[in-house]
Amino acid sequence: MVLIVEGHKAQEEDLPADALRTLALLQAELPLKKAAALAAEIHGVKKNALYKYALEQQGE
Repeated sequence: MVLIVEGHKAQEEDLPADALRTLALLQAELPLKKAAALAAEIHGVKKNALYKYALEQQGE
């Protein structure tokens, strides 16, 4: 028997508001990759989650 489940998708409510605010401020001055890495390090969240969130916001 094989069970396949979809992984958890990062959503805005999963990320702290202060991390999102920091990301937005850093994005104004840095490339997205660096901004996500710095915001993740500052707030102790996953860089990939912040990066994906920012990409989703740019697509809207």
